[in-house]
Amino acid sequence: MWDFLTLSLPSTYTCILLYEMLYGRTPFRGKNRQKTFSNILHKDLTFPSSIPASLAARQLINALLQRDPTSRIGSTTGANEIKQHPFFRGINWPLIRNMTPPPLDVPLKLIGNDPVAKDIKWEDDGVLVSSIDMDIF
Repeated sequence: MWDFLTLSLPSTYTCILLYEMLYGRTPFRGKNRQKTFSNILHKDLTFPSSIPASLAARQLINALLQRDPTSRIGSTTGANEIKQHPFFRGINWPLIRNMTPPPLDVPLKLIGNDPVAKDIKWEDDGVLVSSIDMDIF
């Protein structure tokens, strides 16, 4: 049986997301909420053979979704054990940790020069002050 009190939620959510991205469905989906909960507690994890996924991906998912919390990857040595898994081979973790993401344009600033947006009032720096008609969004 799963011990939900000791699940590492970020890694569990990430693992479920990875499974969904690979297979297009959740790993324990049932016909209703009660069946889904029952599947989580009792059903073995399976990987559809009709959809190819790397062995490393399947092993990582399986290692993160172990029912016994002490058997889960990272449970004793932490995130480094997960980061060293073959699925992440080639990832430069220090670079990711230290990199600065590129600045993103604020969507409202993008429409500041749009002639269709004539009913919107802007300050000189492109910040929205008020709007008469927000239907343009």
